[in-house]
Amino acid sequence: MKTLSKLVWPAVFAASALISINASAAPVSFTANTPTWSGAVGGSNYVYNAANGGFTDIRWGTPTNAPSGLGFNPTDTPFDAIPNIMFELGLLQHYNNPITANTAATSVNLNLATTVADAAPASQSFDFMFRIDETTNAYPCSYPTDSGKPCADRITFGNVDLTKFFAIGGINYTLQLIGFSNDGGATTLEYFDSQEGLNNTVGLYAKLTEAATQVPEPGSLALLGLGLAGLVAVSRRKQKSSGLAA
Repeated sequence: MKTLSKLVWPAVFAASALISINASAAPVSFTANTPTWSGAVGGSNYVYNAANGGFTDIRWGTPTNAPSGLGFNPTDTPFDAIPNIMFELGLLQHYNNPITANTAATSVNLNLATTVADAAPASQSFDFMFRIDETTNAYPCSYPTDSGKPCADRITFGNVDLTKFFAIGGINYTLQLIGFSNDGGATTLEYFDSQEGLNNTVGLYAKLTEAATQVPEPGSLALLGLGLAGLVAVSRRKQKSSGLAA
């Protein structure tokens, strides 16, 4: 049986690696991304999911002129993303307007209802939390601030739930936020500093993360099984011709 082992196990490893490489290299096609805001904490006077051009907004606070808030404009669909490669999920906008103290939200949730071609299920929802620190504009400022301006505010994010997956070609994927970027993704940060009195926009970047456990496609399993059966048959013929017992 040493001859069989020498033939079979290298073939198993090679075939498994080939299946994994071929599957993970395939781009994933997003056909819809619909944002919805919910779950604001702190503050007051919330207005959820107002349409604002391409942005979907949440607004809060007692304003002196206009309320503060966040808006999200998802990347136009359809678009392709490659697993484990960062891509721009959309644009996040902070409407940083002066409001009365203690009326700002401290966190809000963004839900993305996502549809992906050839996935099972085809649609999945991903939830993310954004933390908001709208400062009191009291010096010294907590965050980098433009000269002569009131104190800047800061937005950070959290991946609320990475247990939701969709499967493509036997591989499970989840959607994970990576960071904010204003240079096309060349550099990313885990925070976004927003200058007072402006509508400040930043790119929000994410990546598709593969689950650790992968299930080969039925067709790939069939090919692997046929290959192994052929190796076993060849090995037995060689053993018989050399007078070895099977």
